[in-house]
Amino acid sequence: MLSIVWLAFTALGVMLIAQATSVVQQRAFAQESADSIALAAAIGGAPAAQRLETLLAVTITELKISPDHVMVKVQSHGYIATSEATSGR
Repeated sequence: MLSIVWLAFTALGVMLIAQATSVVQQRAFAQESADSIALAAAIGGAPAAQRLETLLAVTITELKISPDHVMVKVQSHGYIATSEATSGR
C-alpha cells in the first residue's frame, strides 16, 4: 500500500514540475521575442518589427518608436512582455 501512495506522490510531483517548466519556457519566449523585436525596431523601424513579429508568431500589442528610443509590448501564449531599446545613433 505504501508503494502505491509513493508512486502517486511521485507522479504528481513530476506533473507539477512539467507544468512549471512549460510556464517558464512560455514566459521566456515572450520576453525574448519582445527583446528581439525592440532591437529590430531600433535598427529597422516598424517594418522590421512587423517582419519579426510574423516570423516569431507573436502579436505586437504596442509599439512606440522615437528617434532614439523604442518600446514594444508583445503577447505570446497568453503572456505579455515589454522591452525597450535605444538606437545608439
